[in-house]
Formats: sequence, structure tokens, C-alpha cells
Amino acid sequence: MGSLRDVPHAAVIGAGPAGCAAARQLAASGWRVTIFERAVFPRVKVCGEFVSPAATDVLESILPAATLLHAGAKRVQDVVLVVQGRSREWQMPEPAWALSRAGLDTLLLEAARQAGAEVRCPASVRDVEYGAAGVTVVLADGERVAADIVIHADGVGRFDPAGPTPAAPGLVGMKCHLRLPPGRSGGALLTMRSAPGAYVGTVGVEAGLATCALVACKALVNAAGGDGDALLARVWPEFRPAWREGEWKASAVARGGYREPGDERSFRVGNAAGAVDPVGGEGIGLALWSGRRLGEMLAARPGAWRELQREFAASYRRRLRVRRWGCRVVAEIMMRPRLAGMLWPVAARPKASLRAWYALTGKG
Repeated sequence: MGSLRDVPHAAVIGAGPAGCAAARQLAASGWRVTIFERAVFPRVKVCGEFVSPAATDVLESILPAATLLHAGAKRVQDVVLVVQGRSREWQMPEPAWALSRAGLDTLLLEAARQAGAEVRCPASVRDVEYGAAGVTVVLADGERVAADIVIHADGVGRFDPAGPTPAAPGLVGMKCHLRLPPGRSGGALLTMRSAPGAYVGTVGVEAGLATCALVACKALVNAAGGDGDALLARVWPEFRPAWREGEWKASAVARGGYREPGDERSFRVGNAAGAVDPVGGEGIGLALWSGRRLGEMLAARPGAWRELQREFAASYRRRLRVRRWGCRVVAEIMMRPRLAGMLWPVAARPKASLRAWYALTGKG
């Protein structure tokens, strides 16, 4: 590409799956890439520890299956649905992956580093300044780093002029790790439980732990006094607080269509670009796909920023078209056990129900 000055430079804010996928793709294509991450790795994040089968090929293109297995990742083939005391187990048409974010994010960040990306971690961003000739990332300590473009992969896009990704009104996401006793679905199995105003998913990850991801109406959270253990016991009566390891982490639930960047040198990936309801690993799948896809597009035609923004927007919207509403419908059903119960006869026919779910959420 010529001298270092001629090489395009991307500043990536956030070292999660979306940011690392984009950074790795660009660095491998000869770009200068600097990743800014405020957290210290490895970090405990909990959310996104089940990777949808729709993203299996993307994940394995970055981290080979042997690498994932060596890190303790589990192949997940079976899913259990629990509604009003009844349960049904199916085998998924395609397998998924389960791995803690502490493990996954560390592997992805190292893959980006090995591809040639510079990693600034921990490094907290205070602001991003946009100009006709480039962007400047301003760090909390006052350091200024110039780049050609900025990629927002922080989950919300807080430094993009268009503003942050909206959150689902009236919903709260709560996550923790559990150490389940034998026979409590802590292995290579995704278990989804339906309850009035809430749903919860658990899946086994490495080190004998299981991820527990709960989405609930704010009214339920308030009724439980914000106590995650009390709230989970309402959704899952068999739960015992002694199973929990670590603290509960609460957050807003991102939801929204593709959000146009606010400057021609600004790009958004993952939840910062557009988010689906967290059902079945679709969010982490979109993060991986969007990061790699944007990296491919930028590497092919550096400099055509506005044109690339339009093409990426069209690609992202196509990806969201079915997934966004499919996940929304499933989430709404899961939070209405009576409705889910009425659909139970369909659940008894996995070739119809599970394959319909796969089609709705873009897995097959």
C-alpha cells in the first residue's frame, strides 16, 4: 500500500466480538487498526455466551473449532423449552457454541492482535472529534489519536453524532453465572423458561459454570426490589441462591433497527448499529457477522466512505429484516406463558416449531 501515511487507519472503540471481528478483518487486509477498550481483559461480561447457529461459520472463520474446544467451549445441539411446568426437548438442526465472554472476548482480541491490530487496553475514550480529513479519538488522559475512520463497537454508539442505540422500554436484562447441581441442565444444553413478564435462558459454559440470562419487565424487577435472586426464583421456582457465583449484572435491553451513523467517517457495528431481542444468541451472532462484513467492505474500497455506509446499511437491514421481528415475536410469546401454552401442541412437533424458529431468526 505504500508508506505508512498511505495506509488507511481505523480506530475501533470496543473490543467485544463486533469490534474484534472488524479489527481482525481490516488488519489482515493491511490496514492500520487501533482498538480502544476501557475494560481490563479477561473480563466477566456474562451476556452473549450462547452463539447462535447462524453465526457458527463466522465464529469458526475467526477462531477454528479446535481453538474453541481447547478454551473450554461447548458444542450445543439440544434445546429445552419449559412452559407452565411442562418441558420439551429438541435437537437443533444445526449446532451452536457456548463459551464465557471472558474466554471468547480474550480469544477474539488476541486474533485481532495477531492479525496486526494495535490494542490499547485499558484505554477509556472521552470523545471523538470529526473533521473533513479524518477523526480524532480523545482519551480520558487527554491523549489524542488521529485516524481516517472510527468504528463504534461499544454496544451503544455513545461517541457517534447520531446518538446511542435505543433500549426496549420497560425491560431490564439481568445476568449472572450459576454452578448448577447435577441434573439441572448445566451442560451442553440450552434451556429456555417462560414466565409472566419474563423469560430466562441457561446454558453451560466452561469451568462447570452455566450462564443465566434473564429478561424481565421493570415492574417485576421493582416488585423484587431489584434482587436478582428473588426475581429468578419467581421465574424458576427450583432456583436456589446458593447456585449463583458472582454478582448479578443488570442492563437495558437494546432493541432497534439499523441506526445511520452521524458522520461520513463513522461506522457502527453490533448493538451500536442495530439490535434484536436477546433470544437464542442472535445478538452475538449479529455482532460477529457485522464486524466481519464491515471489515470486508472497507478493505475492498477504502475512501468511499459514504458509498460504503449506504451499502453496509442495506446489508445490515437485510440481515435484520426477519431476525428482528422473529426474535421480538418469540420474546413476547415467552413472556406470556398462557399464550405459549396455547401453542404447546405446535411445540410437540419439532419439525414444524423448531424449524419455524430457525427460519424466523435466520438460522436456516
